[in-house]
Amino acid sequence: MAEETTEQWPFPRSYLKLCQGFARSLTSQLDPEPGDWLWGPANGVEIVTMPPQGRSPEQVLLPRLERLLRLLQEEAPVFVLDYNQGDYACLAFDEAGRSLANVVAPYPAEAVLRAILFIRAERAANVTRSSTHDRNGGRDAMMQ
Repeated sequence: MAEETTEQWPFPRSYLKLCQGFARSLTSQLDPEPGDWLWGPANGVEIVTMPPQGRSPEQVLLPRLERLLRLLQEEAPVFVLDYNQGDYACLAFDEAGRSLANVVAPYPAEAVLRAILFIRAERAANVTRSSTHDRNGGRDAMMQ
């Protein structure tokens, strides 16, 4: 196999790093679908062409933009994906118009994935704060 460089990839290295790292908890739960990308140390980057395509544990799933937009729709009823001077911004809002996420990335799928991860992390933190607040009899942990 020829030496593979990131210039040959249809996505930036930052998207692969995100899917390998912080987003792995999300992407590892998804089954590869046609149009997604798989990256593995043995085979490099390959596009998923036929469902269902299994993967080995060391392979990293890089979901396609359309798939991530469907996942974001489950998290936020209103969102905008915008492009300006080489960067993509993903803004997400709740039903009342309150901001849930505002992230920027060099690749559209990366911006959407970062928005999903941010929203989920904020919700998890709010649940933790709420349960701490309840355990303290309604007092903040800082006031103890």
